[in-house]
Amino acid sequence: MNFSEKLKTWQDQVNQALDQALPGSEVPPARLHQAIRHSVDAGGKRLRPILVLAAEDLFRGENDPIPAALAIELIHTY
Repeated sequence: MNFSEKLKTWQDQVNQALDQALPGSEVPPARLHQAIRHSVDAGGKRLRPILVLAAEDLFRGENDPIPAALAIELIHTY
Protein backbone atom coordinates (compact mmCIF):
# COMPACT_ATOMS: atom_id res chain seq x y z
CA MET A 1 0.00 0.00 0.00
CA ASN A 2 1.50 3.34 -1.01
CA PHE A 3 1.32 6.52 1.07
CA SER A 4 -1.65 7.99 -0.82
CA GLU A 5 -3.68 4.84 -0.23
CA LYS A 6 -2.71 4.76 3.45
CA LEU A 7 -3.65 8.44 3.82
CA LYS A 8 -7.06 7.79 2.24
CA THR A 9 -7.61 4.79 4.54
CA TRP A 10 -6.81 6.88 7.61
CA GLN A 11 -9.08 9.72 6.43
CA ASP A 12 -11.92 7.25 5.95
CA GLN A 13 -11.33 5.75 9.41
CA VAL A 14 -11.41 9.17 11.06
CA ASN A 15 -14.50 10.30 9.16
CA GLN A 16 -16.36 7.09 9.96
CA ALA A 17 -15.40 7.27 13.64
CA LEU A 18 -16.49 10.91 13.84
CA ASP A 19 -19.81 10.06 12.26
CA GLN A 20 -20.37 7.29 14.81
CA ALA A 21 -19.19 9.36 17.78
CA LEU A 22 -21.31 12.44 17.17
CA PRO A 23 -25.04 12.50 17.87
CA GLY A 24 -27.35 12.64 14.88
CA SER A 25 -28.56 16.06 13.81
CA GLU A 26 -32.14 15.00 14.60
CA VAL A 27 -31.38 14.04 18.23
CA PRO A 28 -32.54 16.67 20.74
CA PRO A 29 -31.32 19.32 21.14
CA ALA A 30 -31.35 19.11 17.36
CA ARG A 31 -30.13 22.65 16.71
CA LEU A 32 -27.02 22.12 18.85
CA HIS A 33 -26.22 18.79 17.20
CA GLN A 34 -26.73 20.30 13.76
CA ALA A 35 -24.23 23.03 14.64
CA ILE A 36 -21.72 20.49 15.93
CA ARG A 37 -22.00 18.39 12.78
CA HIS A 38 -21.78 21.47 10.57
CA SER A 39 -18.54 22.49 12.25
CA VAL A 40 -16.99 19.02 12.17
CA ASP A 41 -18.17 18.23 8.63
CA ALA A 42 -16.83 21.49 7.21
CA GLY A 43 -14.17 19.57 5.37
CA GLY A 44 -10.46 19.38 5.73
CA LYS A 45 -7.81 16.77 5.32
CA ARG A 46 -8.00 15.49 8.92
CA LEU A 47 -4.23 15.90 9.14
CA ARG A 48 -4.05 16.11 12.94
CA PRO A 49 -5.87 12.84 13.65
CA ILE A 50 -3.97 11.20 10.80
CA LEU A 51 -0.72 12.10 12.56
CA VAL A 52 -1.99 10.25 15.64
CA LEU A 53 -2.81 7.19 13.51
CA ALA A 54 0.56 7.41 11.76
CA ALA A 55 2.39 7.55 15.10
CA GLU A 56 0.52 4.48 16.29
CA ASP A 57 1.38 2.71 13.05
CA LEU A 58 5.04 3.70 13.30
CA PHE A 59 5.48 2.64 16.92
CA ARG A 60 3.11 -0.35 16.78
CA GLY A 61 1.06 0.78 19.74
CA GLU A 62 -1.15 -1.66 21.61
CA ASN A 63 -4.08 0.69 22.17
CA ASP A 64 -6.72 1.83 19.72
CA PRO A 65 -5.59 5.27 18.48
CA ILE A 66 -9.02 6.35 17.23
CA PRO A 67 -10.25 7.94 20.52
CA ALA A 68 -7.08 10.04 20.77
CA ALA A 69 -7.27 10.95 17.09
CA LEU A 70 -10.89 12.08 17.47
CA ALA A 71 -10.05 14.08 20.59
CA ILE A 72 -7.33 15.95 18.71
CA GLU A 73 -9.67 16.68 15.80
CA LEU A 74 -12.55 17.84 17.99
CA ILE A 75 -10.33 20.08 20.12
CA HIS A 76 -8.92 21.64 16.97
CA THR A 77 -12.38 22.07 15.44
CA TYR A 78 -13.63 24.10 18.38
